[in-house]
Amino acid sequence: MDTDTTKTQVADVVDSAREKTQDQASHVVEKGRGALRAQVDARSTQAGEQAQSIAETLRQTATQLRQTGDEQKTRYAGIADQGADRLERVGGYLTESDAEELLSKVEEVARRQPWLVVGTGLILGIATARFLKASSTERYYQQRQVHEAPPTPWESSRTLIEPGAARPPALAPTV
Repeated sequence: MDTDTTKTQVADVVDSAREKTQDQASHVVEKGRGALRAQVDARSTQAGEQAQSIAETLRQTATQLRQTGDEQKTRYAGIADQGADRLERVGGYLTESDAEELLSKVEEVARRQPWLVVGTGLILGIATARFLKASSTERYYQQRQVHEAPPTPWESSRTLIEPGAARPPALAPTV
């Protein structure tokens, strides 16, 4: 009977530990969700305000184009106004929407069109890789120039080589 009591006590301790771990894990998950929602809410409000600011700038540009009296510039002003209207709507939506609504919209799109999400991720990944590759090449050559040995006495009379001249043409970043 002693082993049955011990088994019961061990099972109770294990159950208690499991419940405590699950409670802590759910608390951490909820805290993370709250932080994510707060970040999405703040960033979307900021993006909405920026979109509205850009819309106002587009409207001012359209007004200036109309004042020139040129027919083609007046058409461009109409296009700028349409763009400003759309940006104003998007900015208002981003400013007024809460994080829960935005996240549910993103989730809905991801469920309806998963290949769109995959394609977007792929394009962003490629762009990031290209950026990192270009910046690492630039850092490599900057570091190389900093750590090169000082010029010898016979080199000190010459002018320093221009930064772009030391790079091999195939590795020079394109601008």
